[in-house]
Amino acid sequence: MSAFLLQAETRVHVVAIVLYALAAMMLIGGRFLRRPGLVRWAGNVVPLAIGVHALALGARWAGSGHGPYVTKYEMLSAYAFVTAVMFALIVYRRDRLQVLGMIVYPVVFLMMALGLYTGAEVHNLPPTFSGIWLVIHVCFYVLAFATAVIALSSAALILRGKDLELEATGRFQSLESLDDISYRFGGLAFAFWGIGMLTGSIWAYYSWGRFWGWDPVETWSLVTWLAFGIYLHVRRFYAWEGKRAALLLIVCVALALFSLFGTSILSDSLHAVYFQ
Repeated sequence: MSAFLLQAETRVHVVAIVLYALAAMMLIGGRFLRRPGLVRWAGNVVPLAIGVHALALGARWAGSGHGPYVTKYEMLSAYAFVTAVMFALIVYRRDRLQVLGMIVYPVVFLMMALGLYTGAEVHNLPPTFSGIWLVIHVCFYVLAFATAVIALSSAALILRGKDLELEATGRFQSLESLDDISYRFGGLAFAFWGIGMLTGSIWAYYSWGRFWGWDPVETWSLVTWLAFGIYLHVRRFYAWEGKRAALLLIVCVALALFSLFGTSILSDSLHAVYFQ
């Protein structure tokens, strides 16, 4: 039964990738070609993609016997799923934010495609991967990543300048609206990342007998959190806004990507077992 689920999961995963890519193309094409019908179709395709993606993750969980937080394939898929779900909920409440999908959907699609490229092999759960603190730790980092991607989307569109406002922002009143969104979601990323580090230190104590050991992943995670803190500080107390704030936020998200996915590959880390 497990073998059947894992085999079927890979195929379902591919279907989800195709649907996300289709939604991205419809949204981008609809915005720049001024075809509202394509934009509406993109909004209809996304819930279907999320449903198929959830089915794939559920089959993976049932077939492997553990949650999607061990291999590159599982982690990238899980991060992409939460990002897509969070963005879909935001768009449901404020449909004018759908323009951010021009960045969010391609990111989701590329993460899933990259995960599939790395291989869908199942690895056994490491002995240290147990306990509620691990679950909380992983959940908050996933939430931090999802909010960071949405903030990044706003920042990237800000860098396009006034041309984007005329061509693609639809009901946005001004680029200041995008700037406010990047500020708010950058703040959420900072908060979620901090809670993720705190719960991770508690998990580290039960797993390795210490709260903090300056492991490369821990160190770069702290650097990333401080970078987001600097971003919020210069925005709040030095009135940074617009393009220079957007550029700083992009640097913060780049650090987040390196902390989450790069350090375990490039360094000898205790965390290396979670991103094989």
